[in-house]
Amino acid sequence: MVLDRGPLSEPVAQFHFKNRVFVTEFSPYECSANLLAICFQESILIVEVKLPEEDDSVKKPEFDCLREIRHDTRVQSLTWGPKTSQLVAPRFLQFAASGSDYKLRIFTTKNAKIESKELKGHQDYINSIAFEPETGDIVVTASDDHTARVWDSTQDSSKALLHTFSLNSPGMSVQWHPFETGKLLIAQKSGVISMYNSVNYSPILSLDCCAAPLLSADWCHANSMLVTAAVFSDVVQFDLSRPSLPTDRFSEHMEGCKLVRFSRSTDAYVASVGKPGSTLKVTQQKMRRTIMSIPKKIIGGGASWHLRIPYLAVGNDRDIDLYKISL
Repeated sequence: MVLDRGPLSEPVAQFHFKNRVFVTEFSPYECSANLLAICFQESILIVEVKLPEEDDSVKKPEFDCLREIRHDTRVQSLTWGPKTSQLVAPRFLQFAASGSDYKLRIFTTKNAKIESKELKGHQDYINSIAFEPETGDIVVTASDDHTARVWDSTQDSSKALLHTFSLNSPGMSVQWHPFETGKLLIAQKSGVISMYNSVNYSPILSLDCCAAPLLSADWCHANSMLVTAAVFSDVVQFDLSRPSLPTDRFSEHMEGCKLVRFSRSTDAYVASVGKPGSTLKVTQQKMRRTIMSIPKKIIGGGASWHLRIPYLAVGNDRDIDLYKISL
């Protein structure tokens, strides 16, 4: 069901589902930017989002459900792979998901059929996943078991593990920037964000948020010099051209910030989710102006930006709310 909305404080469209949404993730790749993964208790729904800015046949955002894929446990996190394409034949899907059973599953299509591979090794929840953004063969995971692991998705499970990073606290986020493929970012709950050489795994630099817990981090797609993190009640930002201390810190959620995401189409906006209640905020960074602040039903549905246009999809209990932010 689609409900049209007007003001910025309301979604431009709302899509309702029978089950609660746990993860919401747009593809960050040009050939699949309109694909959205919506994760439920036992399945992953792949939809194509049709936007009026890109498709003259629609006057408002529409969801076209492509397929629903069974997932044996509740989805904890999901990321898209760069091999995914809906623009050229043959169409191909590639994504990775972690479940409540601590396993990583790699999903691909072959002859229009879904194939999956399980990778085992983590001893606790996998909080974040990232594909190497050029070939999509290597995938990295960060876990509550105080490790981040590098896997070769082309190998059998027994041979897939390439490297293990030993962390001092739970790994909350792992990022592989499409324009900085030689670097790998790993953020820990202790508030330390580290960058490593993605070939030999040697450390490059370390960022200290000077607070904890860090629950989320993001590396700006539109500007690879910017990193942000959700740390206690603050949104903390770093400029990698001068990385010794945070360049900015502002309180957005007085009782705790859970999630932070840079807009992918511009470095001007950051979305965050936190308490009190379940509040979604979008902030214009340079002016430190909150342009949207909305109470939501449930925090845990995730939030994800479209690659090219500042649409923000938010998992809100059994709904996906789609917002458009004006540049």
